[in-house]
Amino acid sequence: GVFGGANRIEIPGSEKFDGRILNAAEYRGDEKFDNSRVLVIGTGSSAHDVAQDLHSKGAKVTILQRSSTCIVSVQPGATKAYSIYSEHGAPVEDCDMISNSFPFPLLAELHKEMTRQIAELDAELLEGLRKAGFALNFGDDGSGFLMNFFRHGGGYYIDVGASQLIIKGEIKIKQGTEVQDLHGKTVRFVDGTTQDFDVIVVAIGYQNMQESIRTIFGNEVANLVGPVWGLDEEGELRAMWKRTGQKGFWIAGGSLQQCRPFSKYLALQIKGDQVGLLPRTESKGQGLQKRPQHCPSQQQTL
Repeated sequence: GVFGGANRIEIPGSEKFDGRILNAAEYRGDEKFDNSRVLVIGTGSSAHDVAQDLHSKGAKVTILQRSSTCIVSVQPGATKAYSIYSEHGAPVEDCDMISNSFPFPLLAELHKEMTRQIAELDAELLEGLRKAGFALNFGDDGSGFLMNFFRHGGGYYIDVGASQLIIKGEIKIKQGTEVQDLHGKTVRFVDGTTQDFDVIVVAIGYQNMQESIRTIFGNEVANLVGPVWGLDEEGELRAMWKRTGQKGFWIAGGSLQQCRPFSKYLALQIKGDQVGLLPRTESKGQGLQKRPQHCPSQQQTL
């Protein structure tokens, strides 16, 4: 996968709230919400998906957007990022090799132009969201949703319907503020306004995968592995598809487009480690290791 457990927040006055407070990870979508007034806190993919499902269950949904979000359409927007993969194009293996041949810092520069092109294609969608009061961005340094995925594992939404509901006014937007406190069924916001809700769903993203490691293996292993995903000082993914700070501990994750080729690279590294082709290095902690100066001259082959 990509994440650890769900992020949670303590909302002041939650003990005085007469409605229900759920985390997005607890939302199952198996009950009706006819005419329930629901506040969804967050504007990432989970928040949009929960809001759309609540709307389909009859709820009156308001999304609290605390900061701006990167939004792209499925077609033609997000598909442009994967346009090299075509039913009648080059073999998948060739496409994988080309896609994975770019260092991430260079990929970010290339994605700036792609993001600009996607924004032009999505002009009607983006303008509709702006008019609805939804704040937009185009990712860190304008490099778009895919670099957001690599750097943060989120911070974007590929529209599968929720954005259209926002544009139509069927899902309301409360933008640029925070919840100050709760009392009864009243939510008071930092901007001084109040609104009544029956249900609050907290959908503010997920923890780093390091926290899943901590839960399963404990602090010592988690601290050696360090943060997972995001880019390190060399512009490479942290602790993913390569040695980690914990000897014998390897992590495979991400999308099918990543798992398909990188699982092979990972298998080669594990085999190389087992037969002594990869030089042993000392961990510096937090998942970082000294760069080897040379490879041993063993005669083993993979």
